[in-house]
Amino acid sequence: MIKFNFYYSLLFWGAFLLVALSSRIFDQNRNVRPYFFLVTSSLMILAVPQFSIKAYFAVVALSFFSFLIGYVLSTKSLVLNPLSRKGVALLGILGILVFLAFFKYHFLQDFFMGGQQSAPPAYLFLIGVSYFSFKMIHFVVESYRRKIENPDLRYYLNYILFFPSFISGPINRYAHFSVQLASPPKTSFSKDIVIGSERIIHGLFKKFVLVQLLYPHILGQQAKPLTQISFGEIIVGLYAYALYFYFDFSAYSDLAIGGARILGFELPENFNRPFLKKNIRELWMNWHISLTGWLVDYIYWPLVRKLRGLDFFRPRPVLLSNVGMIVTFIACGIWHGETLNFVIWGAYHGLGISIVNIYQREKRKVSSPILQRYFRSRVSAVLGTFLTFNFFTWGLLFFAYDFSNLKILISRVLSKG
Repeated sequence: MIKFNFYYSLLFWGAFLLVALSSRIFDQNRNVRPYFFLVTSSLMILAVPQFSIKAYFAVVALSFFSFLIGYVLSTKSLVLNPLSRKGVALLGILGILVFLAFFKYHFLQDFFMGGQQSAPPAYLFLIGVSYFSFKMIHFVVESYRRKIENPDLRYYLNYILFFPSFISGPINRYAHFSVQLASPPKTSFSKDIVIGSERIIHGLFKKFVLVQLLYPHILGQQAKPLTQISFGEIIVGLYAYALYFYFDFSAYSDLAIGGARILGFELPENFNRPFLKKNIRELWMNWHISLTGWLVDYIYWPLVRKLRGLDFFRPRPVLLSNVGMIVTFIACGIWHGETLNFVIWGAYHGLGISIVNIYQREKRKVSSPILQRYFRSRVSAVLGTFLTFNFFTWGLLFFAYDFSNLKILISRVLSKG
C-alpha cells in the first residue's frame, strides 16, 4: 500500500485533493456521506508510515468497545440503577486508559512483554493514540451524563477516525462533529477552499520556513555535547525551543483545521496568540486549547466538585481551585511523558497558575488608586506578557530533559561556561 506523511508530501496532497473533490458529490446525500468519509479516512490513515493494518483494527476494536459503553449509558432503558451506570462508565474509562497507557508508556510494555530482551526493545507505538483516546473518554463521560442522545455507530467511527485531526488533534467533541456530518456544509465549496487554503498556507509557512530556521538552534540539536555548550548557547537554545514548540505544533493545527474546512467541517481552534497573554493562566487558555478544555472538563471540574463537599475546602474556594489546577496539570505532564521530569513540568505550571489566582484575588483588595491604575495600565500588561513568556520558556527545561541532563545544564548555567 502507498505510504505518505500527512501534510508534508505531494502524495498526501494529491490524495487529499481527490477526497475533497469527491466528497462534494455526496454533500446532499445524508445516508452515503458517513460511509464515504469512513472509507476515505480509513484509507488515509492506513497510508501513514508505521501505521499497520493491525494498528487500524486495534483502534477500530477500541472504538467499538467505547461506543458500546456509551450506547448503554445513553439508552435510558438499558441500565437504570445509578450505581450500575457509574460502574459501566468506570469500566469504559478504565479500558480506554489501559489501552492508552500501554501504547504510551514503555515501562508498561516492558512489564507486559517481559522486558528481558538482550537487544534494545522494539517498543510499540500507535500514532494518534492520545487524541483518539481522549475523544473516546469524552464520549463515555457525556453519555453517562446523558448529554448524548441516540448515538450512531457510523458517526462515532467517523468522529474517531476523521483523518485531518487523527494524528495530533485538535480534540473536537462528538456532538459538534456529528451534527456537521449529518448535514451538508453550511458554506459553499468555493468559500471553504478559500478559507481552508489560507489556513493551510499559514501552516506550511510555519512548518517549512519558521520551524526550519529555528530547529538547528534549539536545545538538544547543538553539535556540541551538553557538557561543552556555553551559557549563551543554552539561553539561545531555550528561547529557540519555545518558539519552535509553538510554531511546529500550531502549524499542524493550522493544517488540520484548514484541511477539515475544505472538506466542509469546522474543527475547534487550538492556539490564539498564547505568547501575547499577560499571565500563565491566560496563556494556557490559549495554548493547545482543545486539550486544556478537555483537562478542565474531565479532570479539574470533577475533582473540584468532589472536594467541594469536604468541610476543609468549603470555606477555602481559592485553595480548592488551586489544588484542582495543580492535580490537573500534573495529569497533563503525565500525559506528555512517563518520566519524572514531566510530572515536575506539570506541577510547575499548576503552581504558576495557582500563584496567579492568589495574586488576582489579592490585587482586588488593594485600595490604592495609583496601584489600581497600574494594574489596568499597558505597562502592567506588557510586563505581565514578558514574565509569562519567560516563565513558560524556562519551564521547557523540565519538558525537554530528564534529571541527569538537567543537572548538566544547571551546572553549565551556574558556571556560565
